[in-house]
Amino acid sequence: MIAGRRLPRRMARLSVFVAASALFWPALPWAGALKFALLTSPFVAICSSVSLRHVGIGAAAGFAVALVVMFRRRWFCRYICPTGLLLEGAARIGFAKTSWWAKCPPLGGYAALLTFFGAIAGYPFLLWMDPLAIFSNFFTIRTAGTILSGFLAGLGLGILLLLSLTSGTFWCTRLCPLGGIQDLLASAISGLRKTGVVTAESKKKIMPMRRALLLGAAGIGIGLLAGRTGAARGENAPLRPPGAVAEDVFAGLCTRCGNCIRVCPSKIILPDLGQAGALGFLAPVISYEEKYCLEDCNDCVKVCPSGALQPLELEQKRRYVIGEALVDGALCFVTLAQKDCDACVAACPFDAVRIHWDEDLYAAYPLIDANRCNGCGACEAACPVDGYKAIRVWKPATDYAELR
Repeated sequence: MIAGRRLPRRMARLSVFVAASALFWPALPWAGALKFALLTSPFVAICSSVSLRHVGIGAAAGFAVALVVMFRRRWFCRYICPTGLLLEGAARIGFAKTSWWAKCPPLGGYAALLTFFGAIAGYPFLLWMDPLAIFSNFFTIRTAGTILSGFLAGLGLGILLLLSLTSGTFWCTRLCPLGGIQDLLASAISGLRKTGVVTAESKKKIMPMRRALLLGAAGIGIGLLAGRTGAARGENAPLRPPGAVAEDVFAGLCTRCGNCIRVCPSKIILPDLGQAGALGFLAPVISYEEKYCLEDCNDCVKVCPSGALQPLELEQKRRYVIGEALVDGALCFVTLAQKDCDACVAACPFDAVRIHWDEDLYAAYPLIDANRCNGCGACEAACPVDGYKAIRVWKPATDYAELR
């Protein structure tokens, strides 16, 4: 009878695994579904909604799952999670003989609480630990840009598989924040159901509440500190994809799922390998070495599950300022009068660049209309100067988290 009950659950999990793999590749035509697949995680749905101060339509699935797991503990783990299916398989064929971690505290629940209270402060700093995001990022290997980026994209899932081979279900039962938040929700409902006089046993239940308060204070403090130290500023600050929220929030809200990297047709979105510091590691950045942000594309903002990229319509996306284009006269062929060149003028889809003749200087140079330029990078990609381009898009000193 037990085996008979397990078969439907295994078939359901295997079906979800195959569907998720095809979706995250992406091999299916509806790329926008990438967003909703990740939002089935109550960890992502709840923490991102708290951080953004609003509940989007896509988060409804995560909140629905949260309602189910209140009454069916770990239901998501048992029937949905594709990462859990892989890790359970690895644990079964692994060489772990004992559960050395049996007395380990529920660190996943602690991570979930820290992230939740960090989200209250606006910076859900452990959101990248969600197992669906880790699973999704694995499929970024083929589009990560470099061998190192691809290796790092698959490293998260690789570490979890190695951990399962050596330590059984340690991740799923003790470390996973998605599992932890399910346990917390189920325990909360269980506690509300119980009434009666205070006993020695019930007094023990006070300790978890004290720990929750301590974790809440720590989460808010870390969130506030991370928001200040995590903001990438200065001359080498990275360019973010269109729709990116303010830099002091972006790195915390980004799940590192790799969705935006995989769907970008120009392949200009890459994982950050340190440009924004440790807190921004593997979050998406833009590079205009060969191509630019197409004016008729807003795929990246359609697939972001956490709101790190705002859901902009195509016309709004065209008006979102990614950065500002600046000309280096010491490199420009026109300014140096080495040869005629209007590559940046011809490439600009917004007619924001023109060659200006200055009578006083008796010289020509590219002039950029800041009211038209949104930092799409077409001029930089087209610039014929080898190596360091004469015209480049830079992150401005102030955030452009608003539409022009």
